[in-house]
Amino acid sequence: MKHESPEARLIREQERYIRVLEEQLDVCKEQLKAQELLIEEQNQALALFAEAFREEGE
Repeated sequence: MKHESPEARLIREQERYIRVLEEQLDVCKEQLKAQELLIEEQNQALALFAEAFREEGE
């Protein structure tokens, strides 16, 4: 059985850690997109509510 050198093992572990971080970054990007869409929808709803409120006051 061939043993891995400490340097090779460290590199392999670091590469695995980088892949995990990249996956987490992708998830964060997707969450940010979803939050941006939600904020946009909320802004549209608030604009409609404000318009209806103004019309009611006239």
